[in-house]
Amino acid sequence: MTDLITEIWAGLNEAGMPEVMLYLSDGSACRCHWNDTALVGTVRVALLADQDRKIVRIMPVHECQGIGVASPKGTDPAGYRAVVQAKLNERFQPPLPTGASPA
Repeated sequence: MTDLITEIWAGLNEAGMPEVMLYLSDGSACRCHWNDTALVGTVRVALLADQDRKIVRIMPVHECQGIGVASPKGTDPAGYRAVVQAKLNERFQPPLPTGASPA
């Protein structure tokens, strides 16, 4: 099975959005930067600071329930969607043929 959360995060990282919110199976969420991950064998894990327990949680990214991009402080998340979409389109959309206009 494809590890969708890791694949999405790798794409976000390539598009210049390396810091995300990871939604964990216990219902909590944690902010994490791509640089705070590691490969353990073939499994990408997020290294999450757990202040309450004074530990670093090692969470397999594929076990996360979801992923999100936090909007900057003071920015409406609904409006920030367009910024995220533009970055992803810039990185992953194939270029239009010469003379073609976007749909």
